[in-house]
Amino acid sequence: MTRHDHRRATVRDDDDGGRAGAPAVLLRGAGKTYGTGHAEVRALREVDLEVRHGEFTVLLGPSGSGKTTLLNLIGGIEPATAGDVVAGGRDLSGLDEDARTAYRRDTVGFVFQFFNLVPSLTALENVRLVAELTGRGDRERSAAALEAVGLAGRGAHFPAQLSGGEQQRVAIARAIAKDPRLLLCDEPTGALDLETGRGVLHVLQDLNRQGRTVLVVTHNAAIAAIAHRVVRMRSGRVVEVATTAEPATADEVSW
Repeated sequence: MTRHDHRRATVRDDDDGGRAGAPAVLLRGAGKTYGTGHAEVRALREVDLEVRHGEFTVLLGPSGSGKTTLLNLIGGIEPATAGDVVAGGRDLSGLDEDARTAYRRDTVGFVFQFFNLVPSLTALENVRLVAELTGRGDRERSAAALEAVGLAGRGAHFPAQLSGGEQQRVAIARAIAKDPRLLLCDEPTGALDLETGRGVLHVLQDLNRQGRTVLVVTHNAAIAAIAHRVVRMRSGRVVEVATTAEPATADEVSW
């Protein structure tokens, strides 16, 4: 793995927002390249980024800007090919596949655009299925996760009996049942209408207020209004980072 003597900083906002100590996520000169030679694609280029503990951060940019690749590096789904990535208290840069698997299992919760629920399992069983992989899959913990997303009375229902917003909330419950330090969300409202999407954003804001660090990837600029920190990306680079003193509530977002 190549390490950079990295001096060219991206545009950043250095205000710590009152949050002291080591950041929840730290990238220095992080890059990701796929292929070689004429087939080489540089998906990320020398990214510098800090995310504070307890922040709600939005990664914003058009398709192909590198935001999902960046989320994958933070989540340990893929290794960086250059630079350093530190998240959840671990330096991910030198981890092998087994160690990255353990990191994903124990430290990170993932929420995706498509809910990826098992159709033959109830909502509660879908949550327990993933939670059990961490050794934290008891029924009480899984039921508490459903309650946290407002679905205490829907645990016995199958995905086909739930609305799109309810299915996404089950997916969020599944992600938080293992009590992750980081919650990484890739286009969590992309398949939802406005009112349903607001409901999902409301759940994510509530989880953030409880102390979780939340990162949301989106191409929807309106969602940036609810973030403490907005990271704008273009062509594999971070081009701007801005902070918001008083983020909007989910109910105030419209698109």
